[in-house]
Amino acid sequence: MRTWQVLIVEDEEPARRLLRRYLQQIPAMQIEEASDGSEALEKLQSRTWDIVLLDIEMPGMDGVSLMHFARSLPSPPAIIFTTAYAEHAVKAFEGGAVDYLLKPFSADRLRQAVERAQRHLSSSYPAPTDKLAIPRKEGHIILSFSEIVGVRIEERTLYIETVSGQVHETRAYTLQQLEERLPSPPFLRIARDALINVDAIREVLPWFSGRYKVILRTTSVYMCSREFAPALLKVVGLKE
Repeated sequence: MRTWQVLIVEDEEPARRLLRRYLQQIPAMQIEEASDGSEALEKLQSRTWDIVLLDIEMPGMDGVSLMHFARSLPSPPAIIFTTAYAEHAVKAFEGGAVDYLLKPFSADRLRQAVERAQRHLSSSYPAPTDKLAIPRKEGHIILSFSEIVGVRIEERTLYIETVSGQVHETRAYTLQQLEERLPSPPFLRIARDALINVDAIREVLPWFSGRYKVILRTTSVYMCSREFAPALLKVVGLKE
């Protein structure tokens, strides 16, 4: 039997306890909790989830913003909203939630929502997206892959540069996650802390100790380490 990975996102501790108790009555539930939007964001990017029970009204990042981030993941979870405000139902379903629970709800009503989520996951095969959602305190910045020219990481913060020269900072992803997400070609890892879109390269210049300086069309400079230099030279048609 499949074990379903379930994340409870709820800022009120009694509500989290109740949700956990109800979920434990359903077979094959592996349950974790997050007490606010920031913690939920970390957990969402740490691994794959099947079902997320998501409160709308929370401090920090609200449930709607979290839902849009979750929907941008390579394997998006089924979202079930939980809230005391019926007027939020429209936002929930417009954003792609599979069900909506109005507090207070019964264990049977939660079971129905979970079964709907399981059917949704078993029958849906989401098409790969060519867009990246970067969460902000309010809403998201949505970038097409073709807009991205380079990515660096420094102290867990990603700096994503676009064709317009803008740089967007985020901790919502790791560099490894972006490398797996972005298509290769044209994206190429050129150092432990950087990857680039090779279609955006303007110049490749030899540098010290087997390294290369890569200048993009935005005039930004990225350094290619000796370890990754052979792959870079090959893809641009140069010899070592």
